[in-house]
Amino acid sequence: MKKLFSFIAAASTLLAALVASSACFFFMYQPEEPKSLSDEQ
Repeated sequence: MKKLFSFIAAASTLLAALVASSACFFFMYQPEEPKSLSDEQ
């Protein structure tokens, strides 16, 4: 039973690392701001 919990913990850690690294790529992407939304005139 302990081996099963160890496997689940390792798989969860791996899955969390994959999800976190893919989220970082989404946050790094910043599209250009449309001119209609900018404060400059």
